[in-house]
Amino acid sequence: MLPSSSTSLLIGHSASIRELRATIARIAPARLPVLIQGETGVGKELVASDLHSGSGRTGRLVPFNVCAIPDTMFESTVFGHVRGAFTGAVTDAAGLLAEADRGTVFLDEIGTLSLGGQAKLLRALETGAFRPVGARMDRRCDFRVVAACNEPLMHLVDGGTFRADLAYRIGGCVLDVPPLRRRRDDIPLLVQHFSQYAGGAPLQWERAALDVLCDYAWPGNVRQLRSLVDRLHLLHDGDLVRAPDVLGLLHREQHRTSPANPAQDAEREQLCALLRAADFDTAIAARRMGVHRSTLYRRMTQLGVTVVERRASRRSRGLADVASGAELRENTSTVRANSHGVGGQQVLRNTIGGTRSDAQ
Repeated sequence: MLPSSSTSLLIGHSASIRELRATIARIAPARLPVLIQGETGVGKELVASDLHSGSGRTGRLVPFNVCAIPDTMFESTVFGHVRGAFTGAVTDAAGLLAEADRGTVFLDEIGTLSLGGQAKLLRALETGAFRPVGARMDRRCDFRVVAACNEPLMHLVDGGTFRADLAYRIGGCVLDVPPLRRRRDDIPLLVQHFSQYAGGAPLQWERAALDVLCDYAWPGNVRQLRSLVDRLHLLHDGDLVRAPDVLGLLHREQHRTSPANPAQDAEREQLCALLRAADFDTAIAARRMGVHRSTLYRRMTQLGVTVVERRASRRSRGLADVASGAELRENTSTVRANSHGVGGQQVLRNTIGGTRSDAQ
């Protein structure tokens, strides 16, 4: 059965995902090798699974991460070996291609394969025959190869680290999986999907919290989004996820991975001062800057600025603190003087207003 929007493992209704599902449905029944390209975490293995599900092949889908084993083990792992072929080979081993007989073998991270391994794999793809290590005769199996790479394979060919003939062979059909930042409309649907399988108590998502997720760049793509949803379900207090909760979690991730950047530190300091001047009301701050509130949230996420509201009582007005990766100034009078500077606000307004195209 061909994968459709209801049977496909690819979640989303954006134009790019609909087009990808349609292409999978067209090429799945063919025996043609397929190369899946996309950044880390976009869901390349899900594409491979959809290809196999729609192929009608009766064998298994056998996934294999090429960079998970040393080069010296590649031949025996993929082609198999006979007993006594080398020290420790106490029994025969079929190998991945034999396991994928009448099925599909998925070679992930194919770009990390050594040139020697590439030559051996090319022969197996061209002839359908391979020789297990230590065997005297070739073996034939009916397998389909689906490979994946986290960058365009021809870039590796140009760099001299990948054989052009193998690239042309496994690239019979090339599928490009879009990064999450190019399919932002799918994020609320993905959050809903991941929430169904996350541990912890059920959560409701505030619209502003989803806006923060949609504006984030997601360098780790769908895998990073799922990890964030899982952590919120396990660690969040309460049943409503608000924008500051998401901003705080994203800030902690960025603080662990981002290198020092003096220019961003200065901009972060200025943004914190402007938020203080607005009494930590993001709507007021955005209005004073002349930008949309979602644009302010996006820049806060990029700079690692988090507004955490604490309510002293139900009747009292919410107070707030600003948490940032840089240490905030202790001199409140200096901060307020800088925050009310027209020139400073204009610089920050220009910086924030010009980030949308970069993020997309």
